[in-house]
Amino acid sequence: MLLFTIEILIMILAIVLGLRTAGALGCGIFALVAQIVMIFGFGLPPGSAPVTAVLIILSIGIAGGTLQATGGIDYLVHLASKMIERFPKSIIFIAPMIVFVFVFGIGTTNIALSLEPIIAKTALKARIQPKKALTASVLTANIALLCSPAASATAYMISEFAGLGISMGQYLSIVLPTALLSMLVLSCFNTFVGRTKIDEQQAQTMLQKMALDQEQTTKQYDTRVKLGVFAFIVSVGFILLFGIFPEVGPKFQVDGKVVELQMTDLVQLFMYMSAMINLLLVKVQPNQILTTHITQAAIGAIFAVLGPGWLGATIFSAPSNRAMMEDGIGELIAQAPWLIIILVGLVAMIVISQSATASIMVPIVLSLGIPPMFFIAIVQTLNVNFVIPAQPTILFAVDVDETRSTKVTSFLIPGFFLITTTVVIGLTIKTILGM
Repeated sequence: MLLFTIEILIMILAIVLGLRTAGALGCGIFALVAQIVMIFGFGLPPGSAPVTAVLIILSIGIAGGTLQATGGIDYLVHLASKMIERFPKSIIFIAPMIVFVFVFGIGTTNIALSLEPIIAKTALKARIQPKKALTASVLTANIALLCSPAASATAYMISEFAGLGISMGQYLSIVLPTALLSMLVLSCFNTFVGRTKIDEQQAQTMLQKMALDQEQTTKQYDTRVKLGVFAFIVSVGFILLFGIFPEVGPKFQVDGKVVELQMTDLVQLFMYMSAMINLLLVKVQPNQILTTHITQAAIGAIFAVLGPGWLGATIFSAPSNRAMMEDGIGELIAQAPWLIIILVGLVAMIVISQSATASIMVPIVLSLGIPPMFFIAIVQTLNVNFVIPAQPTILFAVDVDETRSTKVTSFLIPGFFLITTTVVIGLTIKTILGM
């Protein structure tokens, strides 16, 4: 037990130190070095590296990076901005909905960064506290991420659960309605709890300060850029189609057996297809793709999954450690499954990255014998990453609010309310579906 505890502490230390040193990239590198310690120092046999998840994240990064390099992301932000500005009085509901749709489709919360200034300005125009709309939108972006087939964290979990016979359709049947219902509940919470309206004079002062009356030029987007966006959306649509209805996918005869094309392969193929179409439509240099924020974030996610995922597999799949967890911790968790909710939340609070947290927790969950569908029902606990204010979306929301009502602590109460709501709704839907 002592050695197992030391191994866990080394793992946590490596991940936290890596995150503080060089973000997601450092998290992966430090975890890989800790892997050497486990193999040569503690004599643990190396576990299975999450190669499939890494390949999926790479394809998502290249596809998203290509879309960004060709101007597709800018066009989507333009469309989202128009939708948000169209309904100023309902900004607390409309902004999270728009953010949800775009994060779900693109697979990155970074689009929320581009929309936050528009959300803040629109709220001011409607004489509504920007804090209300901003907190709801940022927190919604996080829960939408774990529903998106184009997100690295989702891709990792789907690739891991696929080996247990759980399809993307089963995953989304719980996670997607949970996220949508929780988003609406959060908007209601932000609307009715606390002061919503702001003083007329204060609003006028802020609007003048932000120079909203200045003439703004409207950027024109080439038809080829729009077609590239359409190609990306269609690719995501095909992934959802084959993920939800695997029976319509291609099948092959191999050694007399019918074999289906794996969902993990389909994600990669369609992501690369969208990248190819965008490259054919709009000529860009390779370095433009590799230096986009989406591609760089994907590279960080690759290391955040590879390092902690491989290290976690080594520690938790070791025969001695597995037996100890099943006999000791496993029995405790079996009697009180809600303890895993607290455990996931605590890890997410420290690690912050959904991909890294998932790569740590999924091997633990499987080692403890926790039903995968139970974890899927409470999967939004991976988003307890608002306590330590390190997320760019949180920090930027504080900056763009000219009323200075949005602070880093403004996300705590709505955040914990949202996570609690997702757990309750997720477990309820799981029960209703009989999973």
